[in-house]
Amino acid sequence: MVQKGAGSPEDVAQAIADSHAAAVEFPTMAMSADAPVGLIAQRMADGGFDKAFLVSEIERFTGVAVDIPERPGKVLLVIPQHGYWAAELTLPDQVFRAAGYEVDYVTPRGERPFVFGVSIDTTFHDQAWNAPQVSTGEAALGTRYNDRTTTEGQRLNQPRNLADWLPATPRPQHGEAAREPFRSRLAEGLRDATQYAAVLIVGGAGAYMDLGGNTSVRPLVQLLAALGRPVAAVCYGVQVLIQATDPQTQVPLVWGRLATGHSEQDDYTDGTTDVPVEGGYGPNYGSAPITLEQMVKQYTGPDGGFISRNGSPYMAVADGPFITARTTPDGYPASLLVLAQLHGGGALPCKYVIDGDGRGHEPAAGEARRIGG
Repeated sequence: MVQKGAGSPEDVAQAIADSHAAAVEFPTMAMSADAPVGLIAQRMADGGFDKAFLVSEIERFTGVAVDIPERPGKVLLVIPQHGYWAAELTLPDQVFRAAGYEVDYVTPRGERPFVFGVSIDTTFHDQAWNAPQVSTGEAALGTRYNDRTTTEGQRLNQPRNLADWLPATPRPQHGEAAREPFRSRLAEGLRDATQYAAVLIVGGAGAYMDLGGNTSVRPLVQLLAALGRPVAAVCYGVQVLIQATDPQTQVPLVWGRLATGHSEQDDYTDGTTDVPVEGGYGPNYGSAPITLEQMVKQYTGPDGGFISRNGSPYMAVADGPFITARTTPDGYPASLLVLAQLHGGGALPCKYVIDGDGRGHEPAAGEARRIGG
């Protein structure tokens, strides 16, 4: 940090430039077909991802031997309508279905979500790495889900309607008369939501617009957490999860927790947040209003923190019921963590980090970046 009075204005300018330049990182990352997710996605696309393989994968990543009953229950995927990233939906969906779960979908207004086009395009190169992001297997799965005539595509035709199911918080304009109807509808909706063993929030560009300020999803997050059930989020779904707060204190539910997401150098910059619309892209919205790393740091506070190791093939973090996944392939290890929590007999540590293609670890001292330190 440059101190006030540290030399001439020119010296201060030079010191700031030096500091920014020194902080830049140039990691490498396995991408597309070279990344382990490509093999997993291809196995799913080929129909070879069965329960036996899933159980072995959970143990490989977590060290936890799980016992999953034949009909374990239901899981809910919250999906943005205006551009979900294909693998962030397809990989967790395949994992939960292989485990035997029924999977329900919900979108903000009950409309069929549409895929973020580049997420099923094997030629797409991202802005941060200028590297291919989508493997052949991921594209095949995403295309299948986006096809309204396939079994997977038909499931997306009639998602639940979040706005009808869980009412949005009344605004000042609605007045005191809105309190009791809101209380009654919300209680009814939350009682219905107790049927779900876990919730996963899918990311993609649409999550910023559809779900970031959505007040219907926040009581759902609070309910699952209060019941000790996993609440997972992938990529920009993380910014939805962390905004859930205690309505009385306004303290984020993730306060004091560890979480992951895009790092500063892996987030949107100008020209990359084009708003997706079906069949194309809308106007450029510029850079992200606030980077996900800074959001996580602020919402988790000085006793929580942000963990993300640039260049790792996978990145997912569990802390209590909250499970966060860094970016597009990471819904895979995140959903494995969900199942390890649900069916591992308490063997998974409360805080656990997966940052490679294999066994994770409990977070080490100093591993997290946080506000004020």
